[in-house]
Amino acid sequence: MLGPVYRIKSALWQSEVVVISDHLGVKHIFDQAYTYIKSPAFQPLVVKVGGRGLIWAEGDEHRFQRKMVSPAFSISAIKKMGPSVMICIDKMIQRIQKECNDKLTMLNMCEYVPACTLAIIGQVGFGYGFGPETPNGKAILDAWQKDVQLFSTFSAFLAPILIGIFPWIAKLPIKEFQEDSTAKKVIHMIGNELLQEPPNMDGTDVFSILVRESWEGKLKPDGERHIAGFSTTSGVVQLVLLDLAQKPDTQAKLRAELVAADSSNIDDIESLPYLDAVTREGLRLRPTSHDTSRVAIRDDVIPLKKPVMLSNGETVTSIPVKAGDSFVIPFLVMNSDAQVWGPDAHEFVPERWITEGALPSGSELPHGPYSHLSNFIDGPRVCIGWRLAVQEIKLILASMIKNFEFRDTGVKVEKYFSPTVQPFVNGEGAQLPLQVIPIQHY
Repeated sequence: MLGPVYRIKSALWQSEVVVISDHLGVKHIFDQAYTYIKSPAFQPLVVKVGGRGLIWAEGDEHRFQRKMVSPAFSISAIKKMGPSVMICIDKMIQRIQKECNDKLTMLNMCEYVPACTLAIIGQVGFGYGFGPETPNGKAILDAWQKDVQLFSTFSAFLAPILIGIFPWIAKLPIKEFQEDSTAKKVIHMIGNELLQEPPNMDGTDVFSILVRESWEGKLKPDGERHIAGFSTTSGVVQLVLLDLAQKPDTQAKLRAELVAADSSNIDDIESLPYLDAVTREGLRLRPTSHDTSRVAIRDDVIPLKKPVMLSNGETVTSIPVKAGDSFVIPFLVMNSDAQVWGPDAHEFVPERWITEGALPSGSELPHGPYSHLSNFIDGPRVCIGWRLAVQEIKLILASMIKNFEFRDTGVKVEKYFSPTVQPFVNGEGAQLPLQVIPIQHY
């Protein structure tokens, strides 16, 4: 309604915020990652959930951590993680099959997909079992369900705004501010335990790779620095399953491709064109986060691809920036702009990725490491685990659609960012009821 760049008043007497979805302008902000830092209000939450790791770090600290972690997320490293990913997925498939009978069964996918992605993180991150049957896995999943509900409340919406105005609030002796998340506690406990053991020089998990790089002298990690990461693709996978349940023809087309391929080779599965199109479309419409915020730490000029007319009638092609200016980059807006993606921009249409002429040229699309999508950011702060995320989504969807038929239940499923995209039913988080029919393979 207001175009790709506009300035709005911020809540509770804070300074104005520039909302920018102009592709050239967004690329400039991403490329100048150490000039445009994350909002300070975001930092206390990051420390509580994951620690002072890559997401938290800025400037030289981020450069150091990025260099330290990069070997564990190379193309070759991700390929070696594939078998571990499939082991976790196969366990989920077997678990769902036990819950199903020969006829239609209704299951809440939030009881299965998040448990699978958590198990994958445990395996590829530490070579450690985080299955739903383990005490640590159950503790993290239980805490996650509570957090999904908590982050959907008005108090959770208001908290970062208040912290942005009054940073000292985060230092108050309030349990919610001072106590680490369950996931962070478990990860640190396991990490410390593993550090007491001889390193696994053949391990393909992130922890083993980092320890090996350190032992070989390629890294000189500072003992006071902590690398802790915890992310999940479960929200994206769940909502793509809902999209496929609501579009049975699309689901059938994907299943036909998977059955015809009849391959257990991970590279073969990942290269299937329609599976790739479904994954791209899912990420386009279901970004994990709806936006990201940045604050300029020095004066700058942001170039714009599309000229903007000011209220006084003047047309500008760049934005002068002063230190302290705040910016919001809305992923969901960029990924569903009808002027870019067409009149069906809000519809789930995987064919747009494989039909010639269905999309404009790359220069007209957002920037990112995967398929012109802004979800994974770009530049020095590009998501280091984007290849693993794409691999997870493809392999989970492939196994699910090949082994089950999913049907919509007719229940209204709402999508909220809490704090990542999650399905809600009647105000209750982590709810995605789907009708599931096992497929017999002969």
